[in-house]
Amino acid sequence: MRTILPDYNNCCVNLINSVAKYYNLETKHATLPIVDKELQKDYKNIVILLLDGLGQNILVNEFPKDSFLRQNFIQELSAVYPSSTVPATVSIKTGYTPLEHAWWGHFLYFKGLGQTINVYTNNDAFSRKKVAIEDVAHTVMPYSNILDKICEQNEDIKAYCLCPAEARDNFGISQIIYNTFDEMSEYIQTLTSLPGKRVIYAYYNNLDDTMHKYGWNSPESEKLLNDIDSQVAVLCQKCSDTLFLITADHGQTLLKESRDITKYPDFLNTIYMMPTGCTRCASFYVKPKQEKQFLKLAKKYFGDKFAIYSKQDVLKNNLLGFGELHPELDNVLGDYLLCATSDCNITYSTLYGKPRAQPLGIHGGLTLDEMRVPLIMYGRK
Repeated sequence: MRTILPDYNNCCVNLINSVAKYYNLETKHATLPIVDKELQKDYKNIVILLLDGLGQNILVNEFPKDSFLRQNFIQELSAVYPSSTVPATVSIKTGYTPLEHAWWGHFLYFKGLGQTINVYTNNDAFSRKKVAIEDVAHTVMPYSNILDKICEQNEDIKAYCLCPAEARDNFGISQIIYNTFDEMSEYIQTLTSLPGKRVIYAYYNNLDDTMHKYGWNSPESEKLLNDIDSQVAVLCQKCSDTLFLITADHGQTLLKESRDITKYPDFLNTIYMMPTGCTRCASFYVKPKQEKQFLKLAKKYFGDKFAIYSKQDVLKNNLLGFGELHPELDNVLGDYLLCATSDCNITYSTLYGKPRAQPLGIHGGLTLDEMRVPLIMYGRK
């Protein structure tokens, strides 16, 4: 499978920095010229719509050329890395790269607690039980939402975040919880019709969930994709003087193989604990004096399916982006990353039972299908 490294001059970080620049915020990263130019038309409202999982391969292969989303596609973007929801959504909320905000994975090891925690649910990654301290990730690695900064800088601007309950962010900007795409659309239509200027970030996750379960090329996913195209078309055409910037956090590819690291006892003996991050970008904490053995066995058992990066290589190659290194990144990032370059996942059994059931549709790796996402733009003055 073909792979590609992330491009931090052409990704969601640059998209949101274009919006930030338009609202007079100081930006730390490059903007997207094509978006900057469109913003000069001075729309009353800006809506950033993130369709979770809508990769460029899916747009091209599953949508006809006369579909609304295909017709309004303007350029391809890179995903941030890992090509997963946590690093991407935090990047688009902050305007920072994963290197800068440190929310690089779904399951992160917090040294102060001695636990690996699901940063969304605040559960222990292995026992899946709630941890004693609330909102560990936000406590250790707090961030400011860029929409809050826009409101602080511009008294005449109101900002909102629309998301399903399971993706609720308890910190920052005013949030509206919705249950269906239609309900989300109604909120956007209402907000954009009110007097005054507004910027809205809307996150939709059902597409990614469906493709995880059935695969992006399944009849179930195809039906949902067609529905989304129709719904987005109606939404955009009902909102006047509004610019829609539509993109995705990552794409998806199809899973063909899983390798449970507990099947390799000699490899297991070189690491402190089960890997963190995600199944396609697995982070390993290596025991002292075991580095050479770890590398030897990692290449032996996983080298045909994964690229192996030391922490130093991750930073040297800007795999997580560039900017000011977050002070906690050294703790939440292991000694080595195994980054998927194929259709294989890394799993693990624990004392708590078998590995999690693996989805059919997957992301988090470096393949083209996971790393390329579209930028779709529609504006009606």
